[in-house]
Amino acid sequence: MAVGITMAMLGVLLAFSAAKVGGERTELVQALVDQQHAHALHQAQDVKHRVAVLALQNLHAEAAPGRTNANDMLAMANSVERYQKEANAAVAWVDAYDPIIETHVESQEHYERGQLAAEVGIVVASIALLLKRREPWFLAMVLGALSIVLIAMTWLHTRSEVHHAEDVIAADEKTFYDLRDADKTTAIDQALVDEVKRTYSAPPPAPTTPR
Repeated sequence: MAVGITMAMLGVLLAFSAAKVGGERTELVQALVDQQHAHALHQAQDVKHRVAVLALQNLHAEAAPGRTNANDMLAMANSVERYQKEANAAVAWVDAYDPIIETHVESQEHYERGQLAAEVGIVVASIALLLKRREPWFLAMVLGALSIVLIAMTWLHTRSEVHHAEDVIAADEKTFYDLRDADKTTAIDQALVDEVKRTYSAPPPAPTTPR
């Protein structure tokens, strides 16, 4: 009777630890996907920065007093600084995912150890049931207790580490998007587009007079 109850409890521990392993793997995949998204944004801002630097270098090389528009030169320089700040913020955002990824990898291993202890405990309890001996049963209970300790310690450690890492990730993500929103030059860009259209648009055709 007691051995059967022990085996049932070990089975519950086995199922719970297996579920936690699967959950940690899912969270790990999600963290990797989110990190790749942040990395893609970093690459985009880094490419924009390099393009802006090259454009500024060309504009500076062709600058001539009286001909170069100073506002355009300053706008290009501001764009270089803007994209550099955004790229640096994106790097911090990408790096913030490393601790949570490491935590999910480690927690998988620890939950698997708890799962292994429960599996071995079930085998030992089965032996105790067959042999009708108390010694294997006691060993099975020890393995069950070990499984409980491993699962509980892993859960507590993972919850703390993940909570802290999520706060850092959220802060770095907010910093990145705040920089993008603060440095937007939509009005200036549209004013430039309107000026170019006014300056270089073809004049409307002259109305023809009927003969």
